[in-house]
Order: sequence, then C-alpha cells, then structure tokens
Amino acid sequence: MSRDKNLVNFGEDYELNRHLKKAGKRQTEENRDILKDIGNEVKKELDKTRLKHDELESGIAKCKQRLD
Repeated sequence: MSRDKNLVNFGEDYELNRHLKKAGKRQTEENRDILKDIGNEVKKELDKTRLKHDELESGIAKCKQRLD
C-alpha cells in the first residue's frame, strides 16, 4: 500500500463520505464541512499537516455530536 492511501484527502467527497458513513452520520455537504473543521483541529492538536485515516477517526469519535 502506498503512503498516500494512508492519508486523508480532504478534497475528495467520497473519502469524507466514507468516514461519515462509518460514523453513522449523514453524507451531506454540511457534514463534510464540519469534518474538514474537525480534521483541521486534529492536525493542529497533533502538529501535523496531513492526517492518517485512523487519526481522523479518533477526532470524529471525540466530536461525533457535532455531526448530523
């Protein structure tokens, strides 16, 4: 598996939708925007510029109530 497949591409709706579906949340534009915000917060917290999928999933678990 290449390194890029381990990283979240926040510019691809299908990747964000996959994370929303996994979390049991609706796959809407509003939720994707919130997911991007959560991603930015996790990046800042971890002092990273890119996130792995599992890092984003941890962030979603902490902020799940923000998603519809």
